[in-house]
Amino acid sequence: MQSQHRTWYLDIASERVAGGVILTPKGRISGVTAARLAEAVSRARTDATSVIIDLTGVDYISGDGIAVLQQPATNGTRMILCGLNDSVRITLELARVVSCVIVKENRDAAIELMNADR
Repeated sequence: MQSQHRTWYLDIASERVAGGVILTPKGRISGVTAARLAEAVSRARTDATSVIIDLTGVDYISGDGIAVLQQPATNGTRMILCGLNDSVRITLELARVVSCVIVKENRDAAIELMNADR
């Protein structure tokens, strides 16, 4: 069986919706790519009161990525995570990130929560 080659890339789509911004990273969040996520989160927090990060397309997150998600919002911006696969969820639970942010099962549930508080 041929081993699968994994690369360290991260693409991040940003979408403005009523009530906030949705960031959709795709790839791996590591020491190589965490700065890109940090920049996107920082821009989103400047532009919106709620930020949803849909992690459906993320298969790995390192300590550097965890640090980005643990950064407190200085302007009161709320962060909602959704779409966590098992490995990302376990990593975030072990790092106790899930106690610092709101976690929803999927994008629709995250948007519903964001809109319920408007």
